[in-house]
Amino acid sequence: RCAGRVEVFHAGRWGTVCDDAWDLADAQVSCRQVRCGPALWAPGAAQFGRGSGVIWLDETRCSGTEAHLAECPARTWGRNNCYHGEDAGAVCAGVPRTGEAGAPLRPVLGSHLSIPTGNSSSGEVRLVAGPHLCAGRVEVLHEGRWGTVCERGWDLRDAQV
Repeated sequence: RCAGRVEVFHAGRWGTVCDDAWDLADAQVSCRQVRCGPALWAPGAAQFGRGSGVIWLDETRCSGTEAHLAECPARTWGRNNCYHGEDAGAVCAGVPRTGEAGAPLRPVLGSHLSIPTGNSSSGEVRLVAGPHLCAGRVEVLHEGRWGTVCERGWDLRDAQV
């Protein structure tokens, strides 16, 4: 789990974070908090889907050195001018977690990337057998079976998709 919509647990409820002022320093804190390596990207605009319920944080302004998002300057909890189309996300390098529990933040994607390709029956692509969760062999789910992608013609442009 190295990428997903950022959600925080506050006052007994999970909620999302608005992308207003969201940047790589904020994503860095999120990635650190879930022990998933350094941040690579700080997507906004509900890149990982729209959340539901409360939007807890808005105008989060981390320096990047904080241990938890709750330590970052932001508007008062629950005060925002956002809607779920502005939910923030984080993409982390995917360094395996140390096994310590209890981070009040959860990536919402599983251990593989779901990418709508238009060519496979389910639209799922995953990375397997790599040194961390964001590297490995590309496999595509087609007609209920996982298969590899031929390297012929494969280049950096394909990998960036």
